[in-house]
Amino acid sequence: MKITPYKVEGEVDYNKVIKEFGASKIDSSLKKKFKNIKLIEKEYFFAHRDLDKITSKKFAIVSGRGPSNKMHLAHLLNFKFVKEMQDKFDCFVFIPFSDDEKFLVNSKLTMEETQKLAYDNALDIIALGFNPKKTEFMFDFTNINQDFYNLTIKCAKATTYGTVKAALGLTNDKNIGQSFYTAIQAAHILYPTYKYKLPSLVVVGIDQDVFIKLSRDIAHKLKLEKPSSVMSKFMPGLLGTAKMSSSNELSAIFTTDSQKDIEKKLKRAFSGGKETIEEHRKHGGNPDVDVCFQYLNLLLEENDKKLEKIHKDYKSGKMLTSELKAYTIKKAQKFLKEHQKKREKAKKQLSKFVTTAK
Repeated sequence: MKITPYKVEGEVDYNKVIKEFGASKIDSSLKKKFKNIKLIEKEYFFAHRDLDKITSKKFAIVSGRGPSNKMHLAHLLNFKFVKEMQDKFDCFVFIPFSDDEKFLVNSKLTMEETQKLAYDNALDIIALGFNPKKTEFMFDFTNINQDFYNLTIKCAKATTYGTVKAALGLTNDKNIGQSFYTAIQAAHILYPTYKYKLPSLVVVGIDQDVFIKLSRDIAHKLKLEKPSSVMSKFMPGLLGTAKMSSSNELSAIFTTDSQKDIEKKLKRAFSGGKETIEEHRKHGGNPDVDVCFQYLNLLLEENDKKLEKIHKDYKSGKMLTSELKAYTIKKAQKFLKEHQKKREKAKKQLSKFVTTAK
């Protein structure tokens, strides 16, 4: 198992990850504070740093987007969680788009391409229904303001190259922008605290935890309140990999996929069923590793009783893999058809969310 901000390899042991990263597990007592936040109840968001402390006062949520491709279901899932948290706690949400980072780390992307992808990704986020009066977008290439730039420079001065190199595993062949980007990432995280005097709760995948630790150290040096975090597991890829990946078209369902694309991809999805119908009827399948069931559980099926029945029927062999896939295809097609309509309407709303550079 290897987890870095840019790569996930092998099977992921989440209990081991918590221990290695020095984070805390969201226990049963903390879960009670997040009643009706299903992704915490289902333990998809499973680890944290000071989550118990920050939610007892007024705070801001920070959750960025690195636009290297179109958004897929896993990205949408995390922002759906952010939206639910905004609704529950009535908090300010800051969403930075790190088009600069993707330009720096991806040799195939031009500056113009990452800018275009950032604005395209923003439509998916708006489509989820965020409150524009309490949500602020910042696109690094186009509308960073002076306060943010000043904070970035302060973060850079408070960080040594040796620290960044060790934390990210940078080698001498990497461009210097990749090391400087750490200061920008820290500024993203600390911006609500620096600008609005609101402590930050950062919503991230567990692979991004290194940036949280670096930002907490920088905050201490700048005499700012340390950011808290809540971290998610990975939504599995279609082929059964630990993480859905933007770089592999066959691994992900993108928010702009056609109805036919959705059907084609889910028919090929990794299954928890047995090799033959006879074996499956006799021994049953494993819904907990089946990709279709996991997509239903995390995003596509909101009826818990229906989920319980599917889990039971599939595990007993009553429901076949083909039947589970057919059901998931219909749910995914309906979900994305509705999302794509909202996404189209979002084009007229974008200006309401964007920071004005000044």
